[in-house]
Amino acid sequence: MNQQLLGQVMASCQNAPDWLMKKRQLAVLLQERFKNTPTAEKIMAAWQNNPDLRQLDQTAGTEQPDNGEPVGNNNQNQAQSNVDASQSQSWVDLPLFAAANEYPELLQENLMEKAISWQASQLNAMHLAMLNGGRFIYIPDGTIIKEPLELTIDCPLPNYHNLIIVGAGAQATIVEHQLATGQQPAYFGTELLLGDGAHVDYYQSNRFGARQNYQVVRAYQAQHSVLNMYLALFDEHDLTTDFYTNLDGQGAQAAIKMVTIASDQQIQDVQTQILNHGPHTVGNIVQNGVAKDRAVLNFHAVGKTERGAYGANSQQQSRILTLSDECKGEADPVLLIEENDVNAGHAASIGKVDADDLYYLMSRGLSERDAQALLTRGFLLPVLNQFPEKKLREQLIQELLQRLEVE
Repeated sequence: MNQQLLGQVMASCQNAPDWLMKKRQLAVLLQERFKNTPTAEKIMAAWQNNPDLRQLDQTAGTEQPDNGEPVGNNNQNQAQSNVDASQSQSWVDLPLFAAANEYPELLQENLMEKAISWQASQLNAMHLAMLNGGRFIYIPDGTIIKEPLELTIDCPLPNYHNLIIVGAGAQATIVEHQLATGQQPAYFGTELLLGDGAHVDYYQSNRFGARQNYQVVRAYQAQHSVLNMYLALFDEHDLTTDFYTNLDGQGAQAAIKMVTIASDQQIQDVQTQILNHGPHTVGNIVQNGVAKDRAVLNFHAVGKTERGAYGANSQQQSRILTLSDECKGEADPVLLIEENDVNAGHAASIGKVDADDLYYLMSRGLSERDAQALLTRGFLLPVLNQFPEKKLREQLIQELLQRLEVE
């Protein structure tokens, strides 16, 4: 199977730069060395056993038409951006494979090297080897984009990757809507690389067509950079997530704020980590989730402070509300502290909906479903209301109501 896959990768890389071809070939060979994980087995089995999905993007290195999409992709790998036209020349938005030829130094140094490491796991290695779409966003030093930069990813293919580089002192709000419409398990990866003093507000929501999905958002932050992640996980399919940022430079700050719902027989496994590597770094995790029916919702939050990160601050809060006796919730807060002069703390809670509150609402004429929806909204809104961009906040509240089937 690996020889066959290696041949497919080599054939797909004919128009790619030499460094990318070799890197993807190495990824095929490297993945053999890892022990299979259940998630990796499900996703890779689907990729390898479906001939249509094994076809890698053939458009690397081709010329770009006026709309910026690679020639020959039949608009399958679309990602649209929406910012003020007057700023369109101040930053770069290209299909990933086209960018590998136009910006080879930036991609060779950064693609799956500093945030999502292609050498870290079997699944990551296969993700690189079998990439079939993605975007490259580059915001140069000092560039300030006032309007939200929107990436709408509507992709039937299962293996998509975005690389976003924000230069020193640059500022941007990035909104990523992931729509994986295919029926095969999907891997969606996003890398955020922030230079010195960069400031990014990152919003993300998703919709998947497949039953099993894997989503990774990983960031690397230089000194005095600020990253705020605002995440709404309202999809109805099984989802394993990995949200992570490395506060590498002194004074870097990160906040991850998340709301999520798990219903029916859905399984959500949410892994969140902030690494305080540099001194005087600040990391804060806030996540509220609701589990109902027979769903499973797991929060695994890690705040790690490495030796030398003196003056660091690491905080986390995980709360799960359960709405039925059959659902399951787990909050697993972890603090790993290797330095003395730090401030760290965590809070976690799992609780059932208050029976008196539910009875009160139903006594006022609400059905049990509507009463639960109202309580769910009240539980998640305190976090959603912390999302600073009003238009996006209102949009996510509407998505929440749709998820709850509330008019």
